[in-house]
Parts: sequence; structure tokens; C-alpha cells
Amino acid sequence: MKLDHVILTIYPEATLLEKVLEDGSRITHPISPADLAGQLNRIPLSTGLLPHNTLFWGQQGGQERIALYVPPRQWQPIAYDRCYRLPLPGMVFLGQGQQYTVFAVKQKPKTPETPLYHLPTPNVEENGRICLGQAPFPIAGRATIYNALKLFMEGSQFNHDNSRQRCVSFPDNSLALWAKLDGQKRFPLDELVPARKQLKKLL
Repeated sequence: MKLDHVILTIYPEATLLEKVLEDGSRITHPISPADLAGQLNRIPLSTGLLPHNTLFWGQQGGQERIALYVPPRQWQPIAYDRCYRLPLPGMVFLGQGQQYTVFAVKQKPKTPETPLYHLPTPNVEENGRICLGQAPFPIAGRATIYNALKLFMEGSQFNHDNSRQRCVSFPDNSLALWAKLDGQKRFPLDELVPARKQLKKLL
């Protein structure tokens, strides 16, 4: 009689493998964790192609979790209907589900101990969580993470929410720093405010 399918049941004290045959009969026997691990290791797994500058990728709670390093560059964010040409530092941009987190970095992360800084923009909470507002952010994943980044930086309207303590020169309003840097090519890294956490906190 041919095997139809198997059922794996994991209890705190034992793991049982139940074979269900085509006629409906069942054969159950215990399986050791080592044997189970050996069988699972034979299953091919692949992330497929990952986006450029991916720092890490995983799955948690049935959702993709992906983080990018975004090199320093000029952006064109909008605040109160004013469009800026704004240089910003490198970033770590993390997405899971429809939750996105962003921090600034002084260089491309090479170790889990890389220090994180507050991104000098409004609309980002103290813990790095982005306030999504009404923008139609996609579910985070390999195919959508850059779309979400573009939407955050250039597809939504910034305001004064969470604009305090995001830069050194203008601790009460980071938009004042935007006005000062508008049109410039490089972001002054001495403006960054430490977030008092490291990259491994996101891992």
C-alpha cells in the first residue's frame, strides 16, 4: 500500500511521525530530533534573488522581514507642499508586514555592533518606527522594499510630527535643517543624533 501523506506531531517529551496510507490506515512511531533535522536538511531552501544592498532577510510570523543599506544620496522629500533637494546620510531601512523602521548610519554596516542614529526627518518615532499616515505602503518583501523606501522618502508629505531631537543644530525642528541643507550635495555627519542602539538590536 502506498504512502498518502505524513503527520508530524511535536510534544515537549517526544516527536511522533504518523504515516497515513492510501487506504486510510496509519502507522505511528517516534522519531529522534537528530533524524528529523537530517530529513529537513535535505529540503532545498533559497531566498531567490535579494535586492541590492540587502543586509539581512528572514521570515517571521509568516511574513518576510528584510533590511536594506541605503547609501548617502540626495532625495526630494515634500513637507507642507515644499519640495526639497535634500542630502541625507546612509540608512538602514527595515520592513516586516506593513511596519517599517529606519535609522541613519555613518557608513555601510559591516558588523552587528554598527551604531545607529536617528534619521534627521520628521514622522519617525524614537524607536525608528515610521509613521505611515495615509500612504499606501506595500507589504514588505524582496519585491516591494525599494517601493516602500521611495514612498516614504518622496511619495508622502512630511510634517512636524516627531521632528524634535533628530539633529544637532536644530533640536526642536528637523525641518529647519532641511531648509539649511536644501540643494547641498552632502549631509554633515556631525548633525546625527545617536539612537543609543546597535544594528544587532534590529537583528
